[in-house]
Order: sequence, then C-alpha cells, then structure tokens
Amino acid sequence: MNIALIGYGKMGHEIETAAIQRGHSIVSIFSSSSPLPPIESEFYQQKQIQCCIDFSQTALVRSHAKICSAIGIPLVEGTTGWQAQKDDILSNVKDRKGTFVYGNNFSIGAQMFFRIVRNAAQLMNTFSEYDVAIHETHHTKKKDSPSGTALTLANEILSQVKHKSTIKRNDDLSITSPHEINISSSRIGTVFGNHSVLFHSPADEIELIHRAHNRSGFAHGAVLAAELTQKVSGIYSFEELIFEKTFTHH
Repeated sequence: MNIALIGYGKMGHEIETAAIQRGHSIVSIFSSSSPLPPIESEFYQQKQIQCCIDFSQTALVRSHAKICSAIGIPLVEGTTGWQAQKDDILSNVKDRKGTFVYGNNFSIGAQMFFRIVRNAAQLMNTFSEYDVAIHETHHTKKKDSPSGTALTLANEILSQVKHKSTIKRNDDLSITSPHEINISSSRIGTVFGNHSVLFHSPADEIELIHRAHNRSGFAHGAVLAAELTQKVSGIYSFEELIFEKTFTHH
C-alpha cells in the first residue's frame, strides 16, 4: 500500500516503522510546516496515495477529513480531542461518501480492555453496592486530560450501570455524587498510557488495568486500520473495524 502520514512526531515515526515492517510504502509525509495540498492539486494522483494516517493536531482534523473524503482517499484518524466536532465532521465525510476510521485508542489490547470493562460493568450493574472510578496516567507532554481512552472507558460503564449517569473530571473539586464516575489523571515522566478501572464495595474491590509498554501497539493498530480501508468503505470506529471486519472473517 501507498500510505501518507499526516503528523510526523513520535507516533508518526512509529507508524512509519510499523508500515514498512508490514511491506507498505510511505509515499508522503505532511506536517505543520508541510500541510496537505488543496483538493484540486494533482499531487494526490501523482503519488497514488491509497490511505492517509493522521496523528497530528485536533484543530486540523476537520480540514484533513474534508480533503481526504473529497478526493476519495481513506483517512485513519488517530488524533484525539475533536469529539465536540464529531457529528459535524462525520456528517461531512458521509455527504462526500468518504472512508473514515477514527478511535480514541488504536491499540488492539486497549480495544479488548474496553470490552472487558463493559462486560464487568454489566455484572456490577446487578449489585448497587459497587462504586466505580477510573484513573489514567500519561507522560507530561500529553495535551488533553482526561485522556480519550479514559473517557471511552467511562462511557462504556455509563452504558451498562444504571445508577451512574455523569462523568466527573479532575478539575471538579466538589464532592462526588453517587451518580458520578470519577476520572482522575496523573502526568509523570514518559509513561505511554496506563488506565485502571476500580470497582469498590464495602466487602472487596476489583481492579482492571491496561498498561501500554510503548507506542508500537498504537502504530500497529493504525496500520491494520489502513489495510482494512482497502476492503471496506464508509465510516467506522476502530473498534467496529477490528472486531466486525477482522476477527469475524477468521
């Protein structure tokens, strides 16, 4: 496959390595100093780009999605923090019949973790004495807090536990109400991403933890998503794509 990278930070470099290991070619690299050419540019045809993988800036997601869907190139969107614009961006991609894969976490292990937490929350819903909280730890250079992964975990729990209805973030210093899920965040050193979900009752507690050892898992998942865009079209979350379009065919 001919892949173009949007964003060439640490994740961009990891994706380049993973793509080459899987036999693909990186035919172009875009960055803040070298942005995507306009829709009418002949550049895209000349390079024969088959998929773009974007790990760049939140503010640019809308324009990247617009350009890629307009010229018919699938986009794997790994940038986080754009959820407030999600409906608008996905609607735009749909109108242009684009192919767009998005996710808060492109680690396959993390996607399994989401499903494990969802199943656990379903069990806990039967027993109201269990409370639940989420903690996430990342490196000091991470810009968003709480992480997109922590918010996804909270939404998985909210979908299953009837007595929980609201997310309470770190910066809210008020007393935690029974209907709130508390998300706490730490930023330290070079931690890639640790997420824990604690189910607590007066009698005992159960803690579920996912730890990313490095960025290779995220890069591998992004490249896998790019490969799958050659077999499907439309809008998918990464979870939908890997569980419905990968494993179900095995």
